[in-house]
Amino acid sequence: MTSTPPLNLESYAWKQLSDKPSVWQRPALAGESMWIPRSKDLHELFICSTLTFKPPVLRRTFNESTKSAWTTLRFHVPELGLSTKSGRDGKSFMQYHAPSVQAANAWISRTSSFQSGSSKQDFDVLRKTVLDAKQDHDADNAFLLSRAILEDENKGGNRAELVKHAQIMIYVDHQVADGIGARILLGKYLTLLSSDLGRDADDVERDIRWEDSWKNLSPPWITLMNSDQIISGLEYEDNAAENQNVILNKLKHNPGLPLLPSPHHNLPPTQETHFTILSTHQTTALLSAIKHVISPTSNITHLGHAAMVLAILRSIQLPTTTRALYSPCWLNGRRYLRDSELAKSYVPICQSFAPVVFDGMEELVLSPEATKGELGAKLIRACRVATGEYGMIKARKSMLPECVVLFEELGQKMALSAEQNKKSASEGETKKSEEPQTADPFFLSDGVTEQYISHSYPISSPEPLITVDDVQFAASSEKNLIVRMSSWRGQTTISGEWKGCDFDKVVIVRFLEEMFKIMFSIVDDKDI
Repeated sequence: MTSTPPLNLESYAWKQLSDKPSVWQRPALAGESMWIPRSKDLHELFICSTLTFKPPVLRRTFNESTKSAWTTLRFHVPELGLSTKSGRDGKSFMQYHAPSVQAANAWISRTSSFQSGSSKQDFDVLRKTVLDAKQDHDADNAFLLSRAILEDENKGGNRAELVKHAQIMIYVDHQVADGIGARILLGKYLTLLSSDLGRDADDVERDIRWEDSWKNLSPPWITLMNSDQIISGLEYEDNAAENQNVILNKLKHNPGLPLLPSPHHNLPPTQETHFTILSTHQTTALLSAIKHVISPTSNITHLGHAAMVLAILRSIQLPTTTRALYSPCWLNGRRYLRDSELAKSYVPICQSFAPVVFDGMEELVLSPEATKGELGAKLIRACRVATGEYGMIKARKSMLPECVVLFEELGQKMALSAEQNKKSASEGETKKSEEPQTADPFFLSDGVTEQYISHSYPISSPEPLITVDDVQFAASSEKNLIVRMSSWRGQTTISGEWKGCDFDKVVIVRFLEEMFKIMFSIVDDKDI
C-alpha cells in the first residue's frame, strides 16, 4: 500500500481568477470531490420546520419577510451560489461567481416559492412540491419553500390573511453542505427572518453589495483545523492507510438487507423517508435504562447503533465467513476546528470518518423466537462494543485530515468513470456490471438539534416572535438504507431514508420496527 503524501493546506485557499475578477476558485476538498460526480438526485438534502408566530403576522408581511431573509442569507452564505468544474484529469474545483444585482434577483426568484394553505402538510408532500418547483432549474444548490397556514376563513373579517403558523422547507445540495450544515443554515435563516419581522416599518433596508459577497465565502475547513490535526508523518500515514483499507476492502464484505431484483431498478429513483418520533417519556425511559442497565458511559447513539446491527442479524442469515461488521461512521468534523464557534456556524461539508467495528458477530445472532430477555442480553453486549468503539474514536485527537487524499482520489476516479460511461453510451456501447444483491444500512447520529437551531427567535428574547415547533431532516440515499437519529425538545427522532427502486418499503418499515423493539428490550414494560 502506497504512503499518503502530506497535505499542503494553503493550496486549498480561495483564489481570484486573474482573467475573471468576479470569479473565485479553490480545489474541491475531501468529500466534496466525491459528491460532484454523483448524479444530482443523490445530492438532495431537505430540512423542514413548523413555526408559530406570536402575535400572528399579516400574510403580505410574512411573504415579504421570508423573501427578504432568503435574500440576505444568499449574501451571507455565498456557498448557496457555488458551481463546480472538473478538469480532464477528473480533478474538481469549487467556483463562486460574485453576481450582479440582476443575477442575484433572478436567483432569488427561481429558488423560492411562497405558498399558503389551511393545514399542515407532511414532509413528503413538501419535498415533492420543492422538487416539482425546481425541476426546470435543477443546477441551483438551494431552494426555499415557505408555506403560510392561514387562519380559518369561516371566522370572517380579515383573519384569513393572518399567519399564526407556517412551514419552512429548505433544500440544499450536498456538495455545498452536509446534514449539520443544513441545520446551521436553517438556524441562520430563522435568525434573519425574526430580525426582518421585528424591524420597524420606517427602517430603511441597506442595499446589498453583491460584488462583495465573495468576502463571506467560508475558508476551507482544512485551513481552520486545531493544532491536534496531523497532516504528515508516520501516525498520519498509518491512520490514512487504515481508513483506506476499511473503505476499499472491509465495507464490501458487510452483511446487508436484500435489494429488490434488477427489474425494479427501472422504476423512478424516488427517495423514501419513514419518521418515528419517540416521546419525551419514551426517550427518558431509554436514557435511564442505558445508564443503569448497560453502562454510565453508554449513550443513546451507542444503543441505536447496536440495535441496528442486531436488527440486521435478525433480518438475514449471517454468512459463516462473517466474523466482524465494519459499520461506517460519518462524524461531524466541526469539533476538530480551532474555533469553538465554528462548530455552530460552519455550513460547508466538514466530516470525518471512522469505522465502528462489531467483532464476534456470531455471538450476537438472535434465535428465531428470541424472548425480550434474550434481546436485552444481546443488546447489552452489542451496546458495550459500540461504547468501546465510539470511545476510541473520541480519544483520537486527529480525525479530519486522514481521509482527504483518499476521498479526492476516489472522487477523481468517479469523475473519470462517469465521463467514460457518457462516452460509451453516446457510442452505443453498454457495459453490464454485476449488481449487488444486498446493501448494509448506515447509522448516522446527528445529535442534539438545539446546538444549531433555537427553540425560539430572536434567540434569548423574553418575547420571541417565532417559536420552532418541530424540525425534520432527510438526505438522499444511494444504495444503502440510512438510519438517522437526532433529538429535539427532549424527543428522539429515528428515521429511515432509502431509494424506492432499491428496497421494498414493507421490508424497511419492518426492519425499523424490529430495531425499536430491540432498543426497548432493556426497558421495563411498566416504564414504556
